[in-house]
Amino acid sequence: MSTHPDLPDTLVHFTGRPRGQGEELPDFAGGTAEDRMVSILHSGVLHGARDYWSDAPVLCFSEATETARRAMLRDGVGGRGPYDPWGVVLDRQKLIQAGARPVLYLSKEEMDQTETLPRRLRNRRVRYDPGYSDWLHEREWRLCFEEGQIPELAVTRELVVGVIVGTPNWLPPPRTATAAEVAADLHAGVQSARAELESLKAMTTELPDFQSISVSVSAAGIKFAGAADRLARWYWNGDELVPDGVFDIREQQMRAAQLGQHSGGEVGWSFEFPEGEEVW
Repeated sequence: MSTHPDLPDTLVHFTGRPRGQGEELPDFAGGTAEDRMVSILHSGVLHGARDYWSDAPVLCFSEATETARRAMLRDGVGGRGPYDPWGVVLDRQKLIQAGARPVLYLSKEEMDQTETLPRRLRNRRVRYDPGYSDWLHEREWRLCFEEGQIPELAVTRELVVGVIVGTPNWLPPPRTATAAEVAADLHAGVQSARAELESLKAMTTELPDFQSISVSVSAAGIKFAGAADRLARWYWNGDELVPDGVFDIREQQMRAAQLGQHSGGEVGWSFEFPEGEEVW
């Protein structure tokens, strides 16, 4: 039985919400809410940034109930318009273990009185003035970071329950790998191949005679959003969040391979051993 039967077991990190006029997005959060979802699922991390009333990066989550989520997505709250139907759904208990906590809703006077709190606690404060600054509907939680700390939270299957999407059967599209990524993948493959060759070297006394060894290492030219694989998906149909299966990224990769879309780079070499000479 839930300790808090009136609260959901999951929180949502929305990738798009109504914003004030002139409000600027952080550098990594450009594009649409869908674009930001694609970026999260490709990178495998949620990125924190400075938000209202914080002087260091934070990650924000909503503990809104199912009823409240529908209202936020369908109608919006306080005349701000609806939230974009794109969000990462996270397990409440795992998020607590990661360090997230509910924000402190304070008046302007209380905000002024608490400026000397330790940074992480200070950055959990949110101004609450009914009729002027009122975000209670979000039931906001924050994961606060120190200045200089890498403001990231990994997308894992233990932490992330699923994803809210605005299109049925949506899949994060693959992207073209950069030249640096292809080179890095080839380098990693070469290092792995060298380790295997060293292992063979240690076993040569137990292996039959052979005249050559051929080694090939390849790197794909496109990248898939592996962090999404097997995560649950909910589609917002305008009125309800409807279960929409799970992400099958492996099938997406197989289809791309069948269409010949995996080309990227390949390195191969072979070792020839003249008869009568030692292999190593």
